[in-house]
Amino acid sequence: MKIAPRDLIWRDFKGMHKKEDLLTDPVVEDLLFMQTIEGHAHNGDGAFKGRKFVDTTLSDIVEALGRDVFVVRSGRQMLIDEIYQYAERVMSGENLTRLVNRKDEPLMRCPLFLEWEVNAPDILRGLYLGGLMDDFDVRKKANDRFHINMGGGKPYLIDVNRMEQMGLNGEILAHGEHEDKLDEYVKKGLIIPDPEKADFLNHTDIRFQYIRRKKGLGVSDDSAVVVGGLLYNVSVALGAYLADAIDTIDKFSLKFTEQDGELAFNIKKNFSLLNITDEDVFSFIYLVSIPNGAEHKIPDSSQRYFLRIDKDSNITALDSHYRFVTGKPYRHFKISYESVLNETFYKYIKKRVETFKKNGA
Repeated sequence: MKIAPRDLIWRDFKGMHKKEDLLTDPVVEDLLFMQTIEGHAHNGDGAFKGRKFVDTTLSDIVEALGRDVFVVRSGRQMLIDEIYQYAERVMSGENLTRLVNRKDEPLMRCPLFLEWEVNAPDILRGLYLGGLMDDFDVRKKANDRFHINMGGGKPYLIDVNRMEQMGLNGEILAHGEHEDKLDEYVKKGLIIPDPEKADFLNHTDIRFQYIRRKKGLGVSDDSAVVVGGLLYNVSVALGAYLADAIDTIDKFSLKFTEQDGELAFNIKKNFSLLNITDEDVFSFIYLVSIPNGAEHKIPDSSQRYFLRIDKDSNITALDSHYRFVTGKPYRHFKISYESVLNETFYKYIKKRVETFKKNGA
């Protein structure tokens, strides 16, 4: 198996700490940097300099950094639980005008959430839309509705030993097309069908692995935030951002489920004020989908890129998006891994939304 060596993991980790500051507390910053290392190892970025270690997992990274796996998983789960608890409090009737936990600490420990006043029901609407946009079955319906060709998949609990025996690896599973092979993978023991019964602490040979079901372009998380703001309002935009936060963090938590999707379905079931139709969901997904040929032109920020403080403008991409959708001035700088100028992106999204409102897809 191609697992990154400890020295390169440490070098990448230290390099990010030296070069970058995230607008969150040091604990959350560490958690996000660890996840970035996984991507760097898979793609040969950062300190890996072209060397790809496609089977490196977050467990490998956490252990290489000398951290306790259970403590890290628990810390990440706590951040998700706080967003869930916020939603549950709103559904029970509390009027929460700030994105904070029960201790009045900001969600994701982002201090901007102490400053920004929000409409709580609209936060839940954003959580709902953002939580469904990565659901592959919902995407397929959006594909049919708007005649587009988004790909997608989902994380599955897999047996790493069985993966190796079958001649597969993380790169093949994540980038291939496996829609017609899922039943076979269950029968052969690659996919563990009941994640609730899995004991990841005592069985280090299992992991939560993304398996692509269908090839094709996906959606942009930056677009989800900005489209949410332009179609609805800034609170919907921030709800979509929090859905992406859950989608990022649950890749290595205490649960082997897609917790952003679970929360979306919980909101639909228990929030009588939702007022979002299936057609609204499909329209939202269409608008945030990445058109063919535009994958390098549309930013798609990870949580690290959302919260990274730009050295020249001294603001984050999340703050920039907030300023744009609320009509406030913003500094111009490049955002996301794709290094797209925020102003160019906003012009594109604004035109896309206006055209949709006028003519449909």
